[in-house]
Amino acid sequence: MRYFMLLFFINEAFDLSVEESLTSEDTIDNIDEILEKAESSVCKELEISLIEQGDADKEIILSTYSQVLQKIHSEERLIAAVQSKYKHSIEFKKQVMESLNKSPNLDHLLSVKKTLKNLKARLRWKLVEKNNLEESDDPDGSEIEKIKQEITQLRNSVFQEIYREREEYEKLNNLVQKWFPELPLLHPEIGLLKYMNSGGLLTMSLERDLLDAEPMKELSTKRPLLRSEVNGQVILLKGYSVDVDTEARVVQRAAAYHRVWREAKEESGLLPLMFLFLCKSDPMAYLMVPYYPRAHLSAIQASMPLTSEEALKVMKGVAQGLHTLHKADIIHGSLHQNNVFALNREQGIVGDFDFTKSVSQRASVNMKVGDLSLVSPEVKMGKPASPSSDLYAYGCILLWLSVQNQEFETNEEGIPKVDQFLLGDNVKSLLCSLIYRRSSMTAEQVLNAECFLLPKGKSTPNPEKDTEYAQYKEEEELKLENLDKHKEKTRSGEANFD
Repeated sequence: MRYFMLLFFINEAFDLSVEESLTSEDTIDNIDEILEKAESSVCKELEISLIEQGDADKEIILSTYSQVLQKIHSEERLIAAVQSKYKHSIEFKKQVMESLNKSPNLDHLLSVKKTLKNLKARLRWKLVEKNNLEESDDPDGSEIEKIKQEITQLRNSVFQEIYREREEYEKLNNLVQKWFPELPLLHPEIGLLKYMNSGGLLTMSLERDLLDAEPMKELSTKRPLLRSEVNGQVILLKGYSVDVDTEARVVQRAAAYHRVWREAKEESGLLPLMFLFLCKSDPMAYLMVPYYPRAHLSAIQASMPLTSEEALKVMKGVAQGLHTLHKADIIHGSLHQNNVFALNREQGIVGDFDFTKSVSQRASVNMKVGDLSLVSPEVKMGKPASPSSDLYAYGCILLWLSVQNQEFETNEEGIPKVDQFLLGDNVKSLLCSLIYRRSSMTAEQVLNAECFLLPKGKSTPNPEKDTEYAQYKEEEELKLENLDKHKEKTRSGEANFD
């Protein structure tokens, strides 16, 4: 009780609402009176608290309590809103300060373009010189060789500048995304909008006549295919006939594919696209991709078939490629043994498809592996292609790799019978899901299938198999060295085409 009286006394003594402050004498004179008042007030409060409240009083108290809580919650929401606006304002101020220090500078890009223009002019002149010397009555071999070396150096320099140009475009693209969305409209002459719409794939600085591209006539059954070399890397150029409408669709489809590859790159399970450029003299678009000679499944199985363990490694990579595409709502529609690659016989990747065709057009082509059609039954019945139809083709390819040269039996719908083959339980289970129960199967589920959970640790080495493969690689390298003459006899599936 004395504690409460003391508090009351302190409140009276230090009441800021009182205009005149109390002196020490006033405080001493009035202390007994103050303590008596405090004791009386506390006693009254205790008497009231011990009296049982009526229903009306309880209702008033609960209503008051509820209103107080509502006010508190409302206050909390207001405080949270103020804090959020404060954080946003701090971030906005930070961005404004940063944007003041980041003005778009086109000088670097324009400088690269100017250098490219000069290099290409010199390269064209050297090409004319070489042709003139080669067609002269008394050609000088040493001089021709010297010019060829200069041409190679100029080509490499051109590509180095093209890569620098891409870097400058990417810097400007980042500025557009963050600070300056109006930049492509203010400077349409630099072609930034085309770069952005193509996902960084399209370049206006490449031209067909600048490349020492060798037509691959034996392989150009569906479109022009040319082989060349860029900075020591062998590449393949795929030519597409385009008009005004087709050109836009090719860029759009290739850009969508390129974007999903760029997010994961080597982990995507997809064949990378290097460049896309348009021919100025002809209605052609050229797509540049890495060239993997005799690395597609058709060539491998014809020369040195994959082992069951190698096949599972490769097909897991292919499943990753389909998962990457399907996750981005892209349907391949054209999966077959000629555009599935087994790099080093262990890394499986999915090749690109014909970007001039729609999904339904790609899926309507009746591709076969052996005597087995890769077109799913529902697509044959006229239904649109889907991730499920991609997985049907995937399942047929996996079955083909698993049974090697054994003959297929099919039912009346053309679906292969899996039970006739002696396969591991995990592989057979996956094949049944892919071929018979596709509607509930996804590429992500295929990736997690038990047959792809290979045991940890290294497999037992096979010296005889390694020697055989080493000899095979030496033979292939020798063939590549003689590709300048291009006299090797190949089948129509010798290049990565769709």
